[in-house]
Amino acid sequence: MAANAASAGVLGEGAILTGKVRGQDLTVLGVLEGELQLEGRLHVGTTGRVTARVRAKEVVVDGQIEGDVTATSLTLGETARAKGTFVAKRLVVKEGALVEGSVNPGAAEAEAAPAPSPAPPPHAPAAVAPIPPAAKDAPPSDAAKSEPKKDGPPPGENPPSA
Repeated sequence: MAANAASAGVLGEGAILTGKVRGQDLTVLGVLEGELQLEGRLHVGTTGRVTARVRAKEVVVDGQIEGDVTATSLTLGETARAKGTFVAKRLVVKEGALVEGSVNPGAAEAEAAPAPSPAPPPHAPAAVAPIPPAAKDAPPSDAAKSEPKKDGPPPGENPPSA
């Protein structure tokens, strides 16, 4: 638990709490439903069940949690059962924990980073330079002239039979 035990709360085993909870540190051994915003640590004990939107600096789950969880540090212990969306800069999932949903560690850092510049469209047309007026009026070059071959019939025609 946190160093300042006077600011820590405990929801005891068998207790049920529904609503919004704000505070420093909280240990849940019973059932909590609603919204939870903590400045410190949330610990969901092995008998605890939390169904809520949670924001806390540190979240440690040994029981059950369901909902949207945003934390700087999230630890899912061996007996944890977690379902929902989990966003944390630091994530630890111990062997035996069950996780169902979306896990996005580091997303909080990504939100603070500046967005990258958008990439150009993949098939953007190339710029076409206009033809200079002198080139329009110039006679075609020798390579561009098409003259029929002199040593055979024009293409597509059969040679005369003898």
